[in-house]
Amino acid sequence: MTATSPTPVQMSTTGLWAQSTLIGGRVLKHFVRSPMMLLSTFGFPLLQLFMLLAAFKIIVRDTLGESYVVRLAPLIILVTAFSAIGSSAIAFWVDIRSGVFNRLRAMPINALSVLLGRMLGDLVRSLGIAVLVALIAQLPGFRFRQGVAAVLGFFLLVALFGLMCTSIAVVAALSAPYPPVIMRWVQMPTLALTMLSSGYMPSDAFPSAIRPVVAANPVSTAVEALVGLSQGGPLLVPVLATLAWTVGVSVLCAFVTVRKFRGFVAG
Repeated sequence: MTATSPTPVQMSTTGLWAQSTLIGGRVLKHFVRSPMMLLSTFGFPLLQLFMLLAAFKIIVRDTLGESYVVRLAPLIILVTAFSAIGSSAIAFWVDIRSGVFNRLRAMPINALSVLLGRMLGDLVRSLGIAVLVALIAQLPGFRFRQGVAAVLGFFLLVALFGLMCTSIAVVAALSAPYPPVIMRWVQMPTLALTMLSSGYMPSDAFPSAIRPVVAANPVSTAVEALVGLSQGGPLLVPVLATLAWTVGVSVLCAFVTVRKFRGFVAG
C-alpha cells in the first residue's frame, strides 16, 4: 500500500496558508512592539470605557433604566477594530511600497500571502483585543448572560466586523498616494459612524429626524446584535443587518483589492 503524493493544488494551498501564517505572525509582532498602536487600539478605547462609565453611568441608569456598561462595552469592543483601520492601512502601505515587498517578491513565495498574511494578522489582533476588552469590562459589570452558544456568536460577529475593518484598511493602503491621505479618508467616517450609533445611547434618544440613519448605521446594528447576544433582546434583525453590512463591505473590498493588488505584483 503506497502513500499518495499531494497534488500541486494541495501543495499550493498548503504553501500559501503556511506563508500567510508566517507573515501574519510578523504583523502581530510589529503590533506588540509598537507602543503607539497598542495605545491607540487598546489603551485609548479602555480609557474611554471607564471615563464614560464614570461620567454617565448614573445618568443613563436613572433616565433609561438600564446599566450603561451593557451597551457601552460592545461599542468599545467595536471601536478597537475601527481605531486600527488607519494604523493598519499605513503599515501595509509602507510594506508594499518599500524594500520589504520587493524582497518578498524575489523569494519563492506566493505574492498573495503578503496580502492574506496582513489580513490574517489584523484579524487575529482585533479578535484578541476584543476578548481582552470583554474580560476587563467584567470589572464594571459587563456579563454574558445568554449561554456559551451566544458567547461564540458574539465573538463571531466581532470577527466579521474586524474582517470588514481590515478589508477597508487594505483597500485604503492600495489606493492612497501617500500615508496622510489614509488618515483623512478614515478618521472622519469612522468617528461619525461611532458617534451616530446606538452604542453611546439608544436610537430612541436621538432626534426623530435622524433615527433611521442611526438605526441603519453598521455600528448600531452590530452594537444591538452584541447586546442581544450578551444580555438578551432582539436578535434576528440586528444580526442579519450586521451580516449584510460586514459581508457586503468585505466582498466589495475584495473585488477592489484583487484588481489593485495585481498592479503591485505586476509592477
